[in-house]
Amino acid sequence: MTPPTAARLALSFKECGRTPDKREELSEGVSTGMFRKSMVSVGDWGTSVGRAFYWLAPAGLRRRRGAVPAFAIVEQVDRFSIGVLPLLTVVLGFVGMILALQLATILELLGVVEFLPSIVGIAMVREMAPLLVGVVLSGFAGASIASEIGSMKVSDELRAYESFSIAPTRYLLAPRLVGIAIAAPIVTGLGFYLGIGGGLVIAEAILGMDSGQYITRTLAALDLQDVLLGLLKGEVFGLLVVSIAWFEGSRVTGGALGVGRATTAAVVKSVVAIIAADLLLTFLFFRIG
Repeated sequence: MTPPTAARLALSFKECGRTPDKREELSEGVSTGMFRKSMVSVGDWGTSVGRAFYWLAPAGLRRRRGAVPAFAIVEQVDRFSIGVLPLLTVVLGFVGMILALQLATILELLGVVEFLPSIVGIAMVREMAPLLVGVVLSGFAGASIASEIGSMKVSDELRAYESFSIAPTRYLLAPRLVGIAIAAPIVTGLGFYLGIGGGLVIAEAILGMDSGQYITRTLAALDLQDVLLGLLKGEVFGLLVVSIAWFEGSRVTGGALGVGRATTAAVVKSVVAIIAADLLLTFLFFRIG
């Protein structure tokens, strides 16, 4: 007697060592779709940044006339430096103190507390200061830019720019990129001093270490490569924050709700991009250096 069709199919799958499962195909399709969407987004982001840098090129290399307004650049430099400085002072000062407190306990047990200035200095310059500057900028400036550009997109202001043959990337994105390119190294350099200064407060107040000795040991532990790496990281992180915030804001849909989603996405993606870039730059530094 021939078994029923369903039983025959089940028997054949069993003999092949697998069972029919449509979830595998569905999962594969979803993964492929997400990957393609991510690649398209990265491509669109790169296009926006490329258009902004087009307006920063010398006039002789551009077909269209015009330059990035200088007053807009000055305004953005002030926004990314003076505007963020109070918050950065609190964050980096406290982190320097926390790092010194944590290290002091361990170093005292090992009897090598004199290495505290060296460790705090290297950690701050190579890693902590640029990373925290990037995170602070993502929350302070990234969210602001995304909501600002998103509101302009919802109210059709960006379309109005285009209708008058005015490139939004020239007046809105390029000044922000130049502003963060100028401000990020300055703010990161100040972050070095703030973090190391926080460690100095703990070393002097709790460990009784002489401030002159602390500064001398810190400077002896650092070299030019450490400083350049920290400044480079701050520059890259700042450019990532501004460009991602612009991109998320410029493709807002859905009114006020869409603006809120774009702001959240800008901060989250900026932090992830900063950490990924930090890993890549650190890896290249140790491979090359």
